[in-house]
Amino acid sequence: MKKFIVLITVLIIALFLSACSESTSSEEPSDEKEKEEETEAAEEPEEEAVPEDDELFEVLEVNIQSMMDQDIDAHMETIHSESPAYNSTKDLLDQVSAYTLDMQLSDLAVEEKSEEEARVAYTQTSMKVDGPEYQNNLTKGVHTLKPEDGVWKIYGSEVKETIPLDENGEEIEEGAAEDVAMEGQYADLITSLEMPFDSEKWVLGNYNEAQGEGIAEFLINGETFENYTELLTVHVFPDAAANGGITTFVEAMETNLTSMIDGELEFNRLEETDQEVIYEFSVTDDSTQYDQEEVARAFSKDGHLYVIRYTTMEKMIENKEDWLDKLKNVK
Repeated sequence: MKKFIVLITVLIIALFLSACSESTSSEEPSDEKEKEEETEAAEEPEEEAVPEDDELFEVLEVNIQSMMDQDIDAHMETIHSESPAYNSTKDLLDQVSAYTLDMQLSDLAVEEKSEEEARVAYTQTSMKVDGPEYQNNLTKGVHTLKPEDGVWKIYGSEVKETIPLDENGEEIEEGAAEDVAMEGQYADLITSLEMPFDSEKWVLGNYNEAQGEGIAEFLINGETFENYTELLTVHVFPDAAANGGITTFVEAMETNLTSMIDGELEFNRLEETDQEVIYEFSVTDDSTQYDQEEVARAFSKDGHLYVIRYTTMEKMIENKEDWLDKLKNVK
């Protein structure tokens, strides 16, 4: 099953024009004219150019290396300042500082490029060297890059597939939901929630911690990730509720969905306050994604950002009002 993530304009060149100073002579000295011509030539804006593949690849390599080096300034230099994920990327770097990771890029391929935008497919392997609980993984996706002041930077990212890896870098086969345990640094934050869901109907299918986020995915008892029809997902982002974290999450979700879906997408915010946002979306007739519908609630508790999502695959949500009530009663 493909998952959405995110990570995240027009190149602006200022043209300075100077007025000629007044002169009592009808003609300017030739050397003054030459200086003026040189100045005007220097002030002409650079023409936008289609980037070389290696130029784009280098941006991605620096992006990964600076994250491993925990060089925040160098990493942020690879992110477009108008990316929807710009601010959340800073928060993520603070959270990932607890880890030492070995990250490798492979299979880089330019899907398309122009003077204004480029899309680069990638495969990224992330292995923990040291730090708290972390799920090693192989991720496949596409980065969108745009120029900023003549420099190409990452504007957005689309994750198409995430594969969990063991400590030897081998793929972990997804087992039955009942074999999964919720263990890790953030597990207690999720288990402390009061959730009005039938524990006999919903069983833990996957628990993962990565880059400062805990994710618990619950399946209908008897279903697997190969054939599920409904999914209940709980995210926790420790200490991320302040400074617009709730709004940032929902905005990033909507922006990334809009950029990735080529079918019909409907996204609505149903309720919104400083402490929570309740939203819904549906996807139909997309070339890569199943038809699906989701209702979700992002809210603050004890300074942490929680997101509770109920998703149906290849069918619409029945009793939507009942599900909205359940999401509101998660405490």
